[in-house]
Amino acid sequence: MRRNIWTRLGISAIISLLLVSCASKPSGYFDSKKQLALPDSARVKAVVSVSQEDANEKLSAVLFTVPNEKYRLELSGTFGLSAASILWKKDGWKVILPQNERYMEGTGNCVSIPVYGSVDIHKFATLFLGRRVDGIDCGNRNTFNLEYSGNAAIVSSGSDSLRLEIKSIEPKVKWGSGVWNLNVPDKYVRLTDY
Repeated sequence: MRRNIWTRLGISAIISLLLVSCASKPSGYFDSKKQLALPDSARVKAVVSVSQEDANEKLSAVLFTVPNEKYRLELSGTFGLSAASILWKKDGWKVILPQNERYMEGTGNCVSIPVYGSVDIHKFATLFLGRRVDGIDCGNRNTFNLEYSGNAAIVSSGSDSLRLEIKSIEPKVKWGSGVWNLNVPDKYVRLTDY
């Protein structure tokens, strides 16, 4: 009798494992047929892979967002070295490139991203939240092509491409007010031709 119970339990466990392993895996953020509502706030962790001609670089990305209100994107390279910081608020935006000791600033919804040109910051940030957009261009130029696969969005323009892979989205987060300040060191040079 006791042996039958253990045999049945063993068989049940094996069947359960087989059923779980055969079950379809959940789809990625961009595979969803139904667009999720934008959160009030979120912190998104992602990996951004940048390809320009023969050069490839992988960056860790963290986006702090209050959708349509403000965005802070931190990009880090090897060993956690800061590659770029982007801050957008309704009164203006800044992009800081610490490795080159350069920065850019402006106003409006079009933010200049080095190499890629101007992007609509709202649509760009929406990609980090796993939502498909029709384009990230400013205006109707459609210089960027968009493709989606699982947790990744691929933005390409000619031979240059950017692959955004979402790792996690943490909604309803709270953070200090320092997230919404981005100070430019005095020695940094402002780029005006972009």
